[in-house]
Amino acid sequence: MAAKTDILTFKHDIPALKTPTNGGALVDKLFENFIGYAGVHWKYAAQQGAQTAEDALDGTGTKTLACATIRKALQIMLRDTLNVPATNTDINEYFVTRPGLKCFDPTVTGNLGNRGRGVFDLGCHFSTHYFLNCNGKFYDPCLTSVYATADGPIMYKTFVVKGPLPASPSVPSLRKAGTATSLVFFCLIPGRAVQGFGSVWEVVKPSELKSVLSANDYKIAITDPVVKAAGLK
Repeated sequence: MAAKTDILTFKHDIPALKTPTNGGALVDKLFENFIGYAGVHWKYAAQQGAQTAEDALDGTGTKTLACATIRKALQIMLRDTLNVPATNTDINEYFVTRPGLKCFDPTVTGNLGNRGRGVFDLGCHFSTHYFLNCNGKFYDPCLTSVYATADGPIMYKTFVVKGPLPASPSVPSLRKAGTATSLVFFCLIPGRAVQGFGSVWEVVKPSELKSVLSANDYKIAITDPVVKAAGLK
């Protein structure tokens, strides 16, 4: 049978509804079925490629889906099975996911790790992320979670390190979060990829910053107002 059919009985038996009677409880059950099926049959990749949500639902076997694609697939299931509308929720800025969130693909552990460790399991450093708002709850099939608010997956947002003026040069491979004693950096590792991601980031402490940047980039970094306020020289 096609994925769309198998999802309906993966864990709970989901009846097809012409009207959204008891939609709230059934949405939760359908979501459990959906992410359970995805964890067994689908893989994650940050870039969508040619795979569409419709193809994934109508087909069988292993499919590779990006964040926006698996969101669309869940949206189709909610619409066609429960007659429940779900609207898109987007995060279009860099952020680090909060602890405990797990990708539907169990082979994907994230693209963020501590400097020098060589293991990237601290979560995801996303530039965009897509999920759904349904009945006032936020369903995230990519990270297999339900949130009460639209910022549910965010541990903290990250910002590019740059000088104090609008036209100041920046260090595109370096981002920051926090201030003063809580300041931390995220450094892109050139040419590195991990399962599911084409970009990989390391957490860098302020005391380590000089050793990971070129002399010129370090000169730019220490003029950043947040960095300067933290006392880096």
